[in-house]
Amino acid sequence: MQALQYTRDPVGDTLTVWYGDPNTEYICEETEEEVILMKDASGTVIGKEILHVSSREAEALNIVFGETAMA
Repeated sequence: MQALQYTRDPVGDTLTVWYGDPNTEYICEETEEEVILMKDASGTVIGKEILHVSSREAEALNIVFGETAMA
């Protein structure tokens, strides 16, 4: 299993989490929850960028990896 990579951008107020190889990013898609999904060419989600992260409550900030949720 590949290690998680994450970046917190205080200026852009985002949290980016990669659980796949960022170099294989092919397309991005924004959800209604203001989360950007980074996908590879096969459509597999390999990362997420959470927008407006400082305004979200810690209890509500869950990141789902396959079948497992991590807070």
